[in-house]
Amino acid sequence: MYKNCVFIIENPNKIAKIKELTGSSFVFATGGYFVELVNIEVGKEFNPIFEIKKSTDKKKDRSTHINHMINQCKDKVVYIATDPDREGYGIGYKFYEKIKNLAKTTYRTEFHEITKSGVEKGLNNAVLFSQSNLNLYYSWLGRIVSDQFIGFTLTPYLRKNIKNFEVSAGRVQTPALSILVELDRKIQAFEQKSIDEKLSYSIEAIIDALGSQISITLVEEDKRKAFETKELAQNFLNDLKNNLNPLAFLDSIEQKDKEKAPPKPFTTSNLLKDGVRILEMGVKQIQEHAQKLFEAGLITYIRTDSEALSKEYLQEHKAFFEGIYPSVYEYREYRAGKNSQAEAHEAIRINTLTAMKILKKCVKNTILQILMI
Repeated sequence: MYKNCVFIIENPNKIAKIKELTGSSFVFATGGYFVELVNIEVGKEFNPIFEIKKSTDKKKDRSTHINHMINQCKDKVVYIATDPDREGYGIGYKFYEKIKNLAKTTYRTEFHEITKSGVEKGLNNAVLFSQSNLNLYYSWLGRIVSDQFIGFTLTPYLRKNIKNFEVSAGRVQTPALSILVELDRKIQAFEQKSIDEKLSYSIEAIIDALGSQISITLVEEDKRKAFETKELAQNFLNDLKNNLNPLAFLDSIEQKDKEKAPPKPFTTSNLLKDGVRILEMGVKQIQEHAQKLFEAGLITYIRTDSEALSKEYLQEHKAFFEGIYPSVYEYREYRAGKNSQAEAHEAIRINTLTAMKILKKCVKNTILQILMI
């Protein structure tokens, strides 16, 4: 069905796998960004101007390869399957601009996992590129323009004035650094306080009941209530004492079951946090290993803010574990977080529960050396 279709992706490492899963001989990779920003027309609503990357170094020159890809799309059905995020859409859109009047039909599709079911799902949900979510493209343009005007403008100024050529400024890191500076100033101000000023006071009652001692702590908004001075804490106690009846008594005892939910599925940020904490590796290392796992078809796409898991995967999960723990396993659905950009995206998860053959092959190819530590 897709034998004569053209597939445009980003990473060359996925070409062989996608050829195998689609049956197409026409799978090409842009190698990431294939255009570069050459100008911003400030007087025309900051319109950015791009050109295909060119270089006198043949290894760095993209123009010949990209032009070959464009020519391969002539009169063909094309599926642009660059990564399913803002950056991937931006790259895909720039390629779409090159072929929209050349290809027979152009679709936008997203592969959240490089597996048979993942690719089939992506193809079944493909839409005409002209009808896809153009807001992702405008967001991508906004990111590039703001980088140019903030990061590229402030960084040289910053380096010159503090005489440190390793620092940089940016649209995200600069405000984040400002927050850290403000917190550090608060810490320094706290350190300069006297010992008495650093102390806080809380109220705890110890009650003797039926031969046992029960500790009761005064809380506020689910946290231990803290008083800045001993006098404030004492005044609260005095008011409490004056308002209590002469006797306190136990009215009733309620027994409740408490459930502890399992950890939520991985988003990108949580994967990196746990990777640093558990594996004691740097963020860059974890990202590289996760990317290799994705390219090998072992996990879903690694850039996501969604906690959702597909129903197909959950059904497979249920069937697998109910066979092992029939009276213990509890089916649980996860949906995208309230601030997630797309319910259609999934959390980071393994693609299949029975992937030993693939795992052995990956270990042999040193892709999974991280798991052998």
